[in-house]
Amino acid sequence: MNTEELLQQAIDIAIKGQKNGGGPFGAVIAKDGEPIVTCHNQVTNHNDPTAHAEVEAIRQACQKLNTFDLSGYDIYCSCEPCPMCLAAIYWARLGHIYYACTKEDAKEHGFDDSFIYEQMALDINQRKITQKTC
Repeated sequence: MNTEELLQQAIDIAIKGQKNGGGPFGAVIAKDGEPIVTCHNQVTNHNDPTAHAEVEAIRQACQKLNTFDLSGYDIYCSCEPCPMCLAAIYWARLGHIYYACTKEDAKEHGFDDSFIYEQMALDINQRKITQKTC
């Protein structure tokens, strides 16, 4: 499959997931154009704020391949990954990220991560959630 087809697959799984009560996000992990896993957002279905499509896809791909290192694989997302998903993508060592719409597009539809980006840019002592070493 080419990039456009894999992105369309991510969009299709997002639509399917939303019809089944999940959030409107989908992700596909592929290698050399061959999909390994497809996942949609499960936050509301599982009552798990970390169950974003990208994280679910990484979890499933790692289980399927019996590794935590997804070097050589790419991720195709219906939307630009949020900060959490972006970090997970880096931790998983995925090679490339392709996405169909931007975080600005998501914001227009009520999915706004700008607060998190703003918090991350602040000095640790200025963030809303305090952090302390013990």
